Amino acid sequence: MRMYFSSIRILIVVGCIVFVVGSAMVFQSTDAKSTMNQSKTNSLNSPENEHGQTYGSAQENNSADMLPDLIHAGSVNGIQGYLLKKDYLGEPGDVPLYDVDGKTVIGSFHIGAKYMNYPKNKHGQTYGSSADAASPGMEPELIRAIGVDGTAGYVLKKDLDGELPKSPEEAIAIQNNRSPDGRDIPLYDVDGESVIGLFHVD
Repeated sequence: MRMYFSSIRILIVVGCIVFVVGSAMVFQSTDAKSTMNQSKTNSLNSPENEHGQTYGSAQENNSADMLPDLIHAGSVNGIQGYLLKKDYLGEPGDVPLYDVDGKTVIGSFHIGAKYMNYPKNKHGQTYGSSADAASPGMEPELIRAIGVDGTAGYVLKKDLDGELPKSPEEAIAIQNNRSPDGRDIPLYDVDGESVIGLFHVD
Protein backbone atom coordinates (compact mmCIF):
# COMPACT_ATOMS: atom_id res chain seq x y z
CA MET A 1 0.00 0.00 0.00
CA ARG A 2 2.82 2.35 0.95
CA MET A 3 4.51 1.52 -2.39
CA TYR A 4 1.27 2.43 -4.23
CA PHE A 5 1.07 5.89 -2.59
CA SER A 6 4.79 6.52 -3.24
CA SER A 7 4.29 5.73 -6.92
CA ILE A 8 1.29 8.08 -7.13
CA ARG A 9 3.29 10.83 -5.39
CA ILE A 10 6.18 10.41 -7.85
CA LEU A 11 3.75 10.51 -10.78
CA ILE A 12 2.14 13.73 -9.46
CA VAL A 13 5.56 15.41 -8.97
CA VAL A 14 6.73 14.36 -12.46
CA GLY A 15 3.41 15.54 -13.92
CA CYS A 16 3.79 18.95 -12.23
CA ILE A 17 7.36 19.33 -13.53
CA VAL A 18 6.30 18.44 -17.09
CA PHE A 19 3.39 20.90 -16.87
CA VAL A 20 5.58 23.77 -15.58
CA VAL A 21 8.35 23.17 -18.16
CA GLY A 22 5.84 22.78 -20.99
CA SER A 23 4.02 25.98 -19.99
CA ALA A 24 7.29 27.92 -19.86
CA MET A 25 8.27 26.68 -23.34
CA VAL A 26 4.88 27.61 -24.81
CA PHE A 27 5.09 31.07 -23.19
CA GLN A 28 8.62 31.67 -24.51
CA SER A 29 7.65 30.53 -27.99
CA THR A 30 4.55 32.78 -28.03
CA ASP A 31 6.54 35.69 -26.61
CA ALA A 32 9.31 35.25 -29.23
CA LYS A 33 6.76 35.14 -32.07
CA SER A 34 5.04 38.22 -30.66
CA THR A 35 8.37 40.10 -30.49
CA MET A 36 9.27 39.06 -34.04
CA ASN A 37 5.88 40.21 -35.34
CA GLN A 38 6.15 43.54 -33.54
CA SER A 39 9.64 44.08 -34.90
CA LYS A 40 8.48 43.44 -38.46
CA THR A 41 5.41 45.63 -38.02
CA ASN A 42 7.46 48.50 -36.57
CA SER A 43 10.01 48.32 -39.41
CA LEU A 44 7.25 48.49 -41.99
CA ASN A 45 5.47 51.36 -40.25
CA SER A 46 6.77 54.03 -42.65
CA PRO A 47 4.73 57.00 -43.89
CA GLU A 48 3.25 56.84 -47.41
CA ASN A 49 3.35 59.41 -50.19
CA GLU A 50 0.39 60.36 -52.40
CA HIS A 51 1.04 57.32 -54.61
CA GLY A 52 0.92 54.86 -51.70
CA GLN A 53 4.70 54.29 -51.63
CA THR A 54 6.34 54.03 -48.21
CA TYR A 55 9.41 56.18 -47.64
CA GLY A 56 12.08 56.55 -44.99
CA SER A 57 15.65 55.63 -44.15
CA ALA A 58 17.29 52.23 -44.44
CA GLN A 59 18.94 50.64 -41.44
CA GLU A 60 22.06 48.55 -41.89
CA ASN A 61 20.41 45.45 -40.42
CA ASN A 62 17.05 45.70 -42.23
CA SER A 63 16.12 42.78 -44.44
CA ALA A 64 14.97 43.57 -47.99
CA ASP A 65 11.28 43.02 -47.25
CA MET A 66 11.38 45.50 -44.36
CA LEU A 67 12.79 48.38 -46.43
CA PRO A 68 10.47 51.21 -47.51
CA ASP A 69 9.65 51.64 -51.22
CA LEU A 70 11.64 54.91 -51.31
CA ILE A 71 14.91 55.04 -49.35
CA HIS A 72 16.36 58.35 -48.19
CA ALA A 73 19.72 59.17 -49.79
CA GLY A 74 20.45 62.79 -48.83
CA SER A 75 19.32 66.03 -50.41
CA VAL A 76 19.83 68.07 -53.59
CA ASN A 77 19.42 71.86 -53.35
CA GLY A 78 17.45 71.45 -50.15
CA ILE A 79 15.12 68.78 -51.59
CA GLN A 80 15.18 65.41 -49.83
CA GLY A 81 16.21 62.68 -52.27
CA TYR A 82 15.06 59.05 -52.32
CA LEU A 83 16.09 55.89 -54.16
CA LEU A 84 13.66 53.30 -55.42
CA LYS A 85 14.00 50.08 -53.42
CA LYS A 86 14.82 48.08 -56.59
CA ASP A 87 17.66 50.51 -57.41
CA TYR A 88 18.93 50.45 -53.82
CA LEU A 89 19.10 46.65 -53.89
CA GLY A 90 20.29 46.42 -57.50
CA GLU A 91 23.66 46.40 -59.20
CA PRO A 92 26.31 49.06 -58.45
CA GLY A 93 26.19 52.20 -60.60
CA ASP A 94 24.38 55.51 -61.02
CA VAL A 95 20.64 55.47 -60.34
CA PRO A 96 17.95 58.20 -60.35
CA LEU A 97 17.37 60.19 -57.19
CA TYR A 98 13.68 61.02 -56.69
CA ASP A 99 11.65 63.56 -54.76
CA VAL A 100 9.40 62.11 -52.02
CA ASP A 101 6.64 61.66 -54.65
CA GLY A 102 8.68 58.80 -56.19
CA LYS A 103 8.13 60.26 -59.68
CA THR A 104 10.13 63.50 -59.98
CA VAL A 105 13.84 62.91 -60.69
CA ILE A 106 15.96 65.52 -58.89
CA GLY A 107 19.40 64.07 -59.57
CA SER A 108 21.37 60.83 -59.55
CA PHE A 109 23.08 58.74 -56.91
CA HIS A 110 25.99 56.31 -57.15
CA ILE A 111 25.46 52.89 -55.54
CA GLY A 112 28.83 51.54 -54.39
CA ALA A 113 30.14 48.09 -55.22
CA LYS A 114 31.13 46.90 -51.76
CA TYR A 115 30.11 46.88 -48.14
CA MET A 116 32.55 48.77 -45.98
CA ASN A 117 33.14 47.63 -42.41
CA TYR A 118 33.84 51.06 -40.92
CA PRO A 119 36.02 51.52 -37.84
CA LYS A 120 34.46 52.93 -34.65
CA ASN A 121 35.60 55.76 -32.40
CA LYS A 122 35.75 55.56 -28.60
CA HIS A 123 32.01 56.35 -28.41
CA GLY A 124 31.10 53.48 -30.74
CA GLN A 125 30.31 55.72 -33.73
CA THR A 126 31.37 54.50 -37.17
CA TYR A 127 33.47 56.90 -39.24
CA GLY A 128 34.90 57.12 -42.74
CA SER A 129 34.12 58.17 -46.30
CA SER A 130 30.59 57.93 -47.67
CA ALA A 131 32.16 56.96 -51.02
CA ASP A 132 33.05 53.57 -49.51
CA ALA A 133 29.42 52.82 -48.59
CA ALA A 134 27.53 50.35 -50.75
CA SER A 135 24.33 52.38 -50.32
CA PRO A 136 23.01 55.37 -48.31
CA GLY A 137 21.87 53.18 -45.43
CA MET A 138 25.41 51.83 -45.07
CA GLU A 139 27.09 55.23 -44.62
CA PRO A 140 29.02 55.77 -41.36
CA GLU A 141 27.63 57.90 -38.54
CA LEU A 142 30.55 60.32 -38.97
CA ILE A 143 31.25 61.14 -42.62
CA ARG A 144 34.63 62.47 -43.73
CA ALA A 145 34.36 66.11 -44.91
CA ILE A 146 36.38 69.27 -45.54
CA GLY A 147 35.24 72.36 -43.63
CA VAL A 148 34.70 75.84 -45.07
CA ASP A 149 38.24 76.84 -44.05
CA GLY A 150 39.87 73.68 -45.47
CA THR A 151 39.99 71.77 -42.17
CA ALA A 152 39.59 68.01 -42.56
CA GLY A 153 37.12 66.43 -40.17
CA TYR A 154 33.78 64.63 -39.95
CA VAL A 155 30.12 65.59 -40.07
CA LEU A 156 27.32 63.65 -38.43
CA LYS A 157 25.21 61.82 -41.01
CA LYS A 158 22.04 62.98 -39.24
CA ASP A 159 23.19 66.64 -39.52
CA LEU A 160 24.05 66.17 -43.19
CA ASP A 161 20.69 64.52 -43.97
CA GLY A 162 18.80 67.18 -42.08
CA GLU A 163 15.21 66.91 -40.95
CA LEU A 164 13.36 64.01 -42.55
CA PRO A 165 9.70 64.70 -43.41
CA LYS A 166 6.94 62.47 -42.04
CA SER A 167 4.48 63.30 -44.82
CA PRO A 168 4.53 64.78 -48.35
CA GLU A 169 3.04 68.01 -46.94
CA GLU A 170 5.80 68.24 -44.35
CA ALA A 171 8.39 67.62 -47.10
CA ILE A 172 7.04 70.60 -49.05
CA ALA A 173 6.99 72.78 -45.91
CA ILE A 174 10.62 71.87 -45.08
CA GLN A 175 11.65 72.55 -48.68
CA ASN A 176 9.90 75.97 -48.67
CA ASN A 177 11.54 76.97 -45.38
CA ARG A 178 15.08 76.09 -46.52
CA SER A 179 17.47 78.97 -47.03
CA PRO A 180 18.55 79.35 -50.68
CA ASP A 181 22.10 79.87 -49.39
CA GLY A 182 22.16 76.44 -47.71
CA ARG A 183 23.13 75.84 -44.10
CA ASP A 184 26.21 75.31 -41.94
CA ILE A 185 26.66 72.25 -39.73
CA PRO A 186 29.40 71.43 -37.19
CA LEU A 187 32.61 69.77 -38.36
CA TYR A 188 33.85 67.32 -35.72
CA ASP A 189 37.08 65.60 -34.83
CA VAL A 190 36.95 61.79 -35.15
CA ASP A 191 35.65 61.59 -31.55
CA GLY A 192 32.30 62.99 -32.74
CA GLU A 193 32.32 65.52 -29.85
CA SER A 194 35.04 68.12 -30.44
CA VAL A 195 33.84 70.78 -32.91
CA ILE A 196 36.78 71.84 -35.09
CA GLY A 197 35.02 73.91 -37.73
CA LEU A 198 31.98 74.31 -39.99
CA PHE A 199 30.80 72.44 -43.07
CA HIS A 200 28.49 74.11 -45.58
CA VAL A 201 25.56 72.11 -46.98
CA ASP A 202 24.06 73.52 -50.22
